[in-house]
Amino acid sequence: MNPASVIVIGGGLAGSSAAIYLARLGWTVTLMERRAYPHHKVCGEFLSPECVPLLREMGVWDTIAQAMPATITRARITAPDGLCWEGDLPGTAIGFSRYRLDHLLIQTAQSAGVQVITETPVKAIHGNLVNGFQVETHQAHWPAQVVIGAYGKRSGLDRTLARPFLTRSHPYIAIKAHFSGDAIPHRVELHGFTGGYCGISEIEGGQVNLCLLARLSAFQAHGETIDRFITWMQTQNPYLALWLRTAHRVSEWVSIAQIPFVPKAAIEHDVLMSGDAAGLIAPLAGDGMGMALSGGKLIAQHLDRYLRGEWDADTLRQRYHAAWNRQFSPRLWWGRRLQAVMFRPHLLGLGLRVMQRWPALGSFFIRQTRQEAV
Repeated sequence: MNPASVIVIGGGLAGSSAAIYLARLGWTVTLMERRAYPHHKVCGEFLSPECVPLLREMGVWDTIAQAMPATITRARITAPDGLCWEGDLPGTAIGFSRYRLDHLLIQTAQSAGVQVITETPVKAIHGNLVNGFQVETHQAHWPAQVVIGAYGKRSGLDRTLARPFLTRSHPYIAIKAHFSGDAIPHRVELHGFTGGYCGISEIEGGQVNLCLLARLSAFQAHGETIDRFITWMQTQNPYLALWLRTAHRVSEWVSIAQIPFVPKAAIEHDVLMSGDAAGLIAPLAGDGMGMALSGGKLIAQHLDRYLRGEWDADTLRQRYHAAWNRQFSPRLWWGRRLQAVMFRPHLLGLGLRVMQRWPALGSFFIRQTRQEAV
């Protein structure tokens, strides 16, 4: 088979956006996704304000707008003792399901000329930037000049690449489903409970996305099943109890465990990482989808310079590593610190009291976990 300029492993937001930008720059791109489209993913489904210009650039915004996504302009944070803070977001965010967005971006990638191969897990990656790569699947070995790892929070590929973060314990579980229930107009809500927090916000079609993150020990102590855990969670926060009392689940539960919030390397064995594979921001920041989309554009810009021969391999490594850290590392740092507060009800209550007294402090924290609209 003829070698691709780039093979992208993973067809989520980071992988599909990188593929779209690279294909439109004239490069031969193959994208490999282990699952079929469409499918549900654990995700807050919150597109922060900087996402809209990127979606316009990729040519998908009009289709999204026709589906009437939710518009979100405010954030509410509550503690188990009933304390609450509410403030404005720095712009208008969008609520839109990954089920539809991932599928739309993959279709856009195909229209741009990307070869999309679904239901094809990647077993291993061989090679380097100097000698080229071979991407191994169960069916074949695929040659490429460059490989992008955009396969999400964790994967068997992380083990084959011997990524250091796997040596640490990551005792978290995330759970998500769609609900019908009382409207949450133009607002994203984060509700703390002992050992975790739960986010709810509207998406298209008037549905509400509920996505929670908990310590695995809390889940094991209070729920042998997801439904039992949700029942317990309602007793821990009056705001959650009020909303869930009349809400009705309309999709299956999806979950993921062993979620790594620790720092990762943006390049591993010459594979350039993007999206959650490069670094996972705490969900409370609401910027994971924005980081994936802007990360896809960032990696495409750097690879274009390399593939054109303007940069050698060492320059690509140095420039991409520096650019990724400059753009994303501060947000990840702030997200980890704020999440530590959300996991501790007494600290969360104290923090909300301070933010009630000085409302500008809440706006400051929100700004630290995202970039200005691009």
